[in-house]
Amino acid sequence: MNIDKVQGDSAALELRRRAEKELKAKTAEKSVRLTREETERLLNELQVHQIELEQQNAELRSARDDVEVMQASLAKRALELESANSELEAFNFTVSHDLRNPLTTINSYCQVIQDLPDDALVGESRDYIREIYAGTERMSGLIDTLLDFSRVKSVEMINDKVDLSEIAAEIIMGLQVSETECQVTFRIADGVKVGGDPDLLRVVMDNLIRNAMKYSSNSAETIIEFGVKEVAGKPACFIKDNGPGFDMASAGKLFIPFQRLPGTRAPGNGIGLATVERIIRRHGGRVWAESEAGKGATFLFTLE
Repeated sequence: MNIDKVQGDSAALELRRRAEKELKAKTAEKSVRLTREETERLLNELQVHQIELEQQNAELRSARDDVEVMQASLAKRALELESANSELEAFNFTVSHDLRNPLTTINSYCQVIQDLPDDALVGESRDYIREIYAGTERMSGLIDTLLDFSRVKSVEMINDKVDLSEIAAEIIMGLQVSETECQVTFRIADGVKVGGDPDLLRVVMDNLIRNAMKYSSNSAETIIEFGVKEVAGKPACFIKDNGPGFDMASAGKLFIPFQRLPGTRAPGNGIGLATVERIIRRHGGRVWAESEAGKGATFLFTLE
């Protein structure tokens, strides 16, 4: 009985060992199969990533080529600008010397002739000499204006605190001495201060104030006002006159060099407001005009 039991237990153990062996074999086979599937999946993902990486590299190479082309274009543009600046300097030199010298000579001779005794000139000769002298003065002034206009783009700017009210007062004081025939009431707001180049902003104020005087001088009572107000949430400086004003349909011509509004009789060369626009643009701001025929004009500008 005991022998039979031992034999039965041995057979059971043998069956168990065989079952465990078969189970391990099947588990190993399944594990190998799963490992292969995982490997194939990873390889597929790797290929996809490799393709994406190659595409990104191609895009980077294309972007690099574009940057190189842009850099070459910028370098070429820089050389062109340098050449243009050299030409501008040569032009300024020519205007300053080659054109101004003959005018200076003519002007000097006119002064000499005008100082001659009355009996030395025949008939209307003295009047003609005065006209020649006045013409040379106008031409000299135009040359100065053109030089100022051409230098606006090339002059090195500084950024400082500028009291426009003080500048306006100084300009007005000078005009009251030189323009004694024109009686003007000035209303200047106190403490209008901005950031910018003091010399260039003085040119802006001088041009705008003179422009207001020129076009309102025939009014019964000339009034010119300077101040600051808010426009679209930003401070805007303004110079307002009570002259005849202008048709807003022609406002686009105001700041174009050598352009003058139709019917304009006041003297000028069409450079002053163009110079103002160029200076304001260099300061990152804008300038514009508002008017209604017969009700004066207002010139406004902002600065960054």
